[in-house]
Amino acid sequence: MVNHVFAHGLGEEEYKEFLEDAAAKRPDNCHALAPVDCNLQVLGALNTDAKKADFRLKDVGKDIIMAATILTKSLTVLDKIAQTSQPDVAQEVGMLNGALALLGHANHKNNLARRFIIKREINHKYAHLCSDKVPMTHLLFGDDVSLSAKHTEESEKLRSKIAPRKPLSTSKFGPGKFWGSSGRLPYRSFMAKFHPYGQRTHGPWSEHWQSFSRQGPETKNSRGRGHNPGSN
Repeated sequence: MVNHVFAHGLGEEEYKEFLEDAAAKRPDNCHALAPVDCNLQVLGALNTDAKKADFRLKDVGKDIIMAATILTKSLTVLDKIAQTSQPDVAQEVGMLNGALALLGHANHKNNLARRFIIKREINHKYAHLCSDKVPMTHLLFGDDVSLSAKHTEESEKLRSKIAPRKPLSTSKFGPGKFWGSSGRLPYRSFMAKFHPYGQRTHGPWSEHWQSFSRQGPETKNSRGRGHNPGSN
């Protein structure tokens, strides 16, 4: 039976028998043995394929919960027998409790997988709702998904208000290092350190340098080609 069912699943009639069996009905004190529904606010925002994927994983969760429900009821009976000083039964109860814990873990992981699929379909601002740390109730995203979304929107607005403004200057020298506050080159503070072509205003060579700087490009080029200043 194990090899057949785990390889091929149950037939439709056999599966229907489990659904209708009283043993698959949830005990009143086990509220967690119930399918987890996707919040309507989130479900309505999903496309058709994402909705189908969530429905299929939810269907898997139903089978996990039904198996856990049957096992829970059986353990309740066996635990009473184990209390009558029967060590063999007590050992079996311990093993079955381990199996029940694994079923609960598998159910939780299945619901987290649903969140992971939905995370790729919703606005990235609300992706934190799919975190493993967000509490899960009978609803996939908890009972306060609307409140969480509202807090996210308020945080976005606050972040945009307190975010620092970008500097006006985009120069690689940084603001104030090259361009002045008025947008003009600070010639006196910056360019005065350099004297191209000897633009000086004092010293014994001042007249010579000023005369050289006033000469046009044609005169300078003619000198560069070996032109004799004394010849015509």
